Amino acid sequence: MDETPNALPPTPEELDQALAQVHQLGSATGNFFSRLYANFTRRSQLEQVKQGLLAADAHLKQVTDQHQKLAKLVDHKQEEIDRLYRILASISEGIIMQDLSGRIVMINDAAQELLGSQKNFWQSPLGTLFNEHRHQMTLSAELVPLGAPQRIETNNRILNAQLAALGNRDGERIGSIIILRDITRDALAERIKSSFVAHISHELNTPMNVMRVASEILSNQPEDTPPNRRMLELLSNNIDILDRMVEELLDVSEMTSGAFSIAHEPLNLPEIIWDVRDEFITRVAGSGLYMLVMVRDEDHLHLTGDTRRLRWALEHLVRNAVDYNERGGLIEISAGIDHSALQPQLFLRVRDTGVGISETDQPNVFELFYRGTPVTRSGKKLDPRGLGQGLYIVQTIAQAHGGSVEMESTVGKGSDFTISLPYSDQQGLTA
Repeated sequence: MDETPNALPPTPEELDQALAQVHQLGSATGNFFSRLYANFTRRSQLEQVKQGLLAADAHLKQVTDQHQKLAKLVDHKQEEIDRLYRILASISEGIIMQDLSGRIVMINDAAQELLGSQKNFWQSPLGTLFNEHRHQMTLSAELVPLGAPQRIETNNRILNAQLAALGNRDGERIGSIIILRDITRDALAERIKSSFVAHISHELNTPMNVMRVASEILSNQPEDTPPNRRMLELLSNNIDILDRMVEELLDVSEMTSGAFSIAHEPLNLPEIIWDVRDEFITRVAGSGLYMLVMVRDEDHLHLTGDTRRLRWALEHLVRNAVDYNERGGLIEISAGIDHSALQPQLFLRVRDTGVGISETDQPNVFELFYRGTPVTRSGKKLDPRGLGQGLYIVQTIAQAHGGSVEMESTVGKGSDFTISLPYSDQQGLTA
């Protein structure tokens, strides 16, 4: 090593300064490499985050694709369910579906109409029908009938109810279904048929027995005995009863066949009313009843129609008011012109304070040969003579004259029948 002559050794201050510079250089170098390492580390972390984001994006895309497929599948299933509901809603039979716990999951419009409300379902035997077979969980088919159809009365209807179990393809029960069919008219027809046979036999038998007894009495009298006028009158009266019964049945036959027609002649309604009143006044008094006749607009109560048939209709209404009344009761016949409607109507009304008609019988009283089950206020069942054709005849005659008949009735308070007929303001007829 070359040595420089006359070189002076560094002073302590110079050494300190040189060491400080070396230290600063080391610190700067350390900071540089630390920052460089940190940058490399951050870049690596960012790369990892980027890779994670790419993986998450791929997973999200996969989940989105699966969600879209599931949404399409759900929409397809919902379309199938909606189509099934539309089919079930369009059929005439009532359909009620229940889950495994018996909770109603679907009820179509027909069932709603038949039942009136779900309250009627639970209050009727339908509400417990599910329990009878709830433990049958294994099925041989997807729809298996359970038990025989049952006849159930609810909402003033008679329903045929068939319970069936619903199953999946594996034979596991998933719910129940009740199929309802309205058989009210069928059941009513059966009842009317059997009732008609019984009552026609009774109605025919009564006058026939009277005539048989009277004829035997007359035949056993000596030939020179004067005629027994009482027996002859008895025979004549019962012949008239049979004749009237046959005539009514022939008219009813025409009504049901569509061949019924009425006469078109001027008639005076007050005349008909007073004739019917005179016909029934003795019977009314004998039954302990009272009869009141109120006629207003008398000079205008005229129309073109069938006097005999209209009188026939009024007779049926008054006869019912007598038969279904109790001693001390009132029968009121009134007539007039109702100006409250858009078109004035001529009305003929028969009101009584009798036993009334039950809510069960009211929907059917205009059915041919239908006979209700009236009871007195004391609970005694009434069974007057007749075939149950009276109100059917009243309605048919009113309609044949272009009118209608309305009914209001309350059990224990009486009934009110009003025949409304077309009215035209013409000059009154002379009685």
